[in-house]
Amino acid sequence: MSETALLIDHGNTRIKWVLARAGQVDANTAGSGSLEDFMRRFQPPAVIGPDTVMLSSVAGSGQVAELEKFCASRWGLAPWKLASLPSQGEVTNAYDDPSKLGVDRWLAIVGAVAHHGKPIVVWDLGTAATLDAVDEKGQHLGGMIYPGPATMLKALRNETLLQAPRQMDQANSGPGRTTRECISNGVFAAQLGALNQFVRDVARSMFTPPTIVVTGGAAPELLPMLDFEHIHDPWLVFRGMLVE
Repeated sequence: MSETALLIDHGNTRIKWVLARAGQVDANTAGSGSLEDFMRRFQPPAVIGPDTVMLSSVAGSGQVAELEKFCASRWGLAPWKLASLPSQGEVTNAYDDPSKLGVDRWLAIVGAVAHHGKPIVVWDLGTAATLDAVDEKGQHLGGMIYPGPATMLKALRNETLLQAPRQMDQANSGPGRTTRECISNGVFAAQLGALNQFVRDVARSMFTPPTIVVTGGAAPELLPMLDFEHIHDPWLVFRGMLVE
């Protein structure tokens, strides 16, 4: 592993980045924004000279080409484009065609196992929420994909006459006493219900209860409402990039 690596997670609408030094993520260097924000961050006189650039991308080819062009002109480096593999680190991919598993999701699984052990359930709360499980042997058992909290709220705003909030209020899984409270509680119950059902299903393939690791942009919104043991780790995709 190179001494200094620039790690880039390129989504459809946002880029996240961080530096890793000696194989460890340096949280103080993290940033996020548009492609233009990324390029402004690393334009001279920014004192940054990575030995390598590692890229996880689900973005279109045009955006990736612009990012590659910048890295080549700024540092003379071609980003190492990562992909979902049949196995990586201590994890074996459950998909018959590993390339069909989103690379960001795969790297989060790999990073979670490398940093938090196994068995494990990774709960990634974003625009889409995903759940993935790995057993004691490192076998990925598969996962679930469903709408994240903000997506559920947006659907209610767009498809009904309900005045759904843009963000969840403090919620619980019980009945609400105002429409706004009913919506927040309902979305929270749907998110938590998916997790509970998933954990019940995968626990049958495990000898010990899995560690639950929560990540994703919507995680901070739900974390204060969770009353079970869990770990919050926002760096899973980047951690996975560093696993050989």
